[in-house]
Amino acid sequence: MGQFPTGVCVVALDAPDGGVAAMTINSFVSVSLNPLLVCWSLHNSSSRFDLFAKAPRFSISVLADTQREQALTYASRADYAPRAGDFTRSAAGLPVVAGAVAHFECSAHAQHPAGDHTMLVGEVTGLGELPSGDERALAFYKGAFSSAPEA
Repeated sequence: MGQFPTGVCVVALDAPDGGVAAMTINSFVSVSLNPLLVCWSLHNSSSRFDLFAKAPRFSISVLADTQREQALTYASRADYAPRAGDFTRSAAGLPVVAGAVAHFECSAHAQHPAGDHTMLVGEVTGLGELPSGDERALAFYKGAFSSAPEA
């Protein structure tokens, strides 16, 4: 599967303890324009499966190519605390990665079992992007990070 280049995103939500829970993903995909739906896949054996699968709302931040450190931090399978300054709040109050190229605010819409993963579909209720539009997105290809090509 490493032969297919993907974008790198962070899914985030408000954890029950009042903090932010976040997870790096590269399975983000657009599903529908009407209604606006997106999807990402969560490994069934993830220690955070219940937290993310039961969340009524979550955000998905598209990382900039300068955010490799955040991608690695939130890809960790160990317990961790979100780093100070990594997150800000969207217009709807969801945690989003500060400086991300774009973010999507989502309400849980559907779940579909898919082998050792569960596909989580979110309905986009809000979105945002960096105002300059000059940033390049972070990509993942053949096990390494790179920059997405310029438009």
